[in-house]
Amino acid sequence: MSVAELYMESRTPQTSQQQRGFPCWLMLAAFMLLLFTGQALANTGDQRTFHLQSDMDARVMTPYMQVLEDPDSTLSFADIQKPYWQNRFRPILNEQTAHGVSSSAWWIRINVANTAETEISWILEALHNITDYIDVYQLDAAGNVSAQQLGDHRPYAINQLPSEAFSFPLNTRAGEHQTLYLRFNFEHAGVINLYLEASTPEAYVQKQHIQGIWLGIFLGAAVLVMVYTLFLMLSIREKPYFWYLLYASAAVVMYLALSGLGYRYIWGFTPILADAIPHFAIVAFYCLAIQFSRSFLDTDKQAPQLDALLLLLLGVTAFSGILLIINIREIALNLLMLTGLALGLFPAIGIYLWSKGQHQARGYTLAWSIWSITVICGILRFQGVIPTSNFAIGATRFGMILETILLAFALVDRVNILRKDKLAAEERERIAAQQATDQLESKVRERTRELDQARLHAEKLASQDSLSGLLNRRAFFQQGKSEVHRAQRYNQPLTVMMLDIDHFKQINDQHGHAAGDQVITTVAGILNDILRESDIKARIGGEEFAVVLIQTPRNKALHLAERIREEIQHTPASHQGNTVNITASFGIAEVTSEIHGDSTLDQLLARADKALYWGKNNGRNRVTGYTATAGETETDLL
Repeated sequence: MSVAELYMESRTPQTSQQQRGFPCWLMLAAFMLLLFTGQALANTGDQRTFHLQSDMDARVMTPYMQVLEDPDSTLSFADIQKPYWQNRFRPILNEQTAHGVSSSAWWIRINVANTAETEISWILEALHNITDYIDVYQLDAAGNVSAQQLGDHRPYAINQLPSEAFSFPLNTRAGEHQTLYLRFNFEHAGVINLYLEASTPEAYVQKQHIQGIWLGIFLGAAVLVMVYTLFLMLSIREKPYFWYLLYASAAVVMYLALSGLGYRYIWGFTPILADAIPHFAIVAFYCLAIQFSRSFLDTDKQAPQLDALLLLLLGVTAFSGILLIINIREIALNLLMLTGLALGLFPAIGIYLWSKGQHQARGYTLAWSIWSITVICGILRFQGVIPTSNFAIGATRFGMILETILLAFALVDRVNILRKDKLAAEERERIAAQQATDQLESKVRERTRELDQARLHAEKLASQDSLSGLLNRRAFFQQGKSEVHRAQRYNQPLTVMMLDIDHFKQINDQHGHAAGDQVITTVAGILNDILRESDIKARIGGEEFAVVLIQTPRNKALHLAERIREEIQHTPASHQGNTVNITASFGIAEVTSEIHGDSTLDQLLARADKALYWGKNNGRNRVTGYTATAGETETDLL
């Protein structure tokens, strides 16, 4: 009822005593409220009219769409023209064009206006590629109707435009107002997504070119990875490679289905294949994903309880396939979505096995995390939890292909890890073969592991200073001599740095030996923080440290030592609430052949030590570079 009608009705004499006594001021207030509401509704209606433009590029139609659900799929175009059904159209809330799995038919109404002075040709595109039937009715102001029918249950040949999506070319004359009606439905049940975009032909063609390039890149990358994996499987003959190839093949088929490439180029000639392949590709994709995960992670041996859950999930997925065969689509598709969400939790399995020492799970965890994000977001988009957009659709396809590629790298990583494990196992088997019984074989392997651990621990203790964590004197000379020899052989710069903590005896006397130990630990930490890992750092005496700076000339070593000196000076040690200030003196000596010929590590340390003690005798807390004096010999230094 219009505002004017409501107004006229309010002026009509009423027979009820209560109505005769209705206050005039309240009637006036009601009239003003209705007038304001009518104006607001008129504004809202105007806002929901889609005004065509000559430069539209993938304009999202969601704000202009009104939707009507037909649960029985019985309403015809003539039926929805009746006022009763016209009044039941509702706007789309929160841009949620997806309605999950549904067996209903869904009608969309869009008011279109061309306020330009020329006719506008434009294209309406439905990006959800797996829809059985999509019908478009274009109703002009004179009541003339034109219809177009697409959907993957119809042959692709009826498409007027070469596109992977369902695209409808439309024309709207200058100054004309039209109403578009679209009907989406499945023969049995399917995922309903009413997302639409509008473009001018030029923008549409450009989008198709760009989209075709990306689709080709993604598909080509997947095929190349599969060919590479096939060669690896033929040479390595590992079961995970076999399951990966089947899984990747199912992923490619599903990619072809979701992108519309399969319907356009392969199975679009028959509705039977167009209906069956996308659904069964998902079933195969999920089943092979589960089986590949079992084989890759070796869950039957590494985690039997988890393996039982995976087998149960495999059975549920296969049961969904059976339901699809007997056309119980709604339950089957909902089960598949639940399966997809469950598969999204698979990275947790990888993390669990990785934490248990199964290092081949690391690549699987990374790749499957991409898979989880992609599939979960896709399912939430299908359910209407996440809004649909062109970006979201492309991201889903990209994520699926990226995960397939990352899994191929994970397989290579797994082979490298297993090869190392195999070599270690072969060594253990060689030792175990000498034993007479399985019990003795087990004891030998255990003893071998203990010996290896003890050897590594002994080597570490033999080369490491227990207090500072740096190299000890023996390890320093062993590694340092090799570096000095290499520097002289290849004529590379090398510098030796010595540092001595100033007044260390006083620190021990005043604060105790525990505080002195803390001072040594602090200085060692500063050396580790500032110096490179390749530099050879050692504690060679009580408060004395020595460093071989590889490929480092004298001037750079002096600057580096000054930086360390300042850091030590500004980093007091803390012990039992007391603060101990630290300073250190440094001596620097460089490998050089101009003055003394080839130098040994002992000679370099002697020069650095001489420079250090010159600094100590001249005020401490300073960096001193060694400079040869006239007539000085190596004997004088040693």
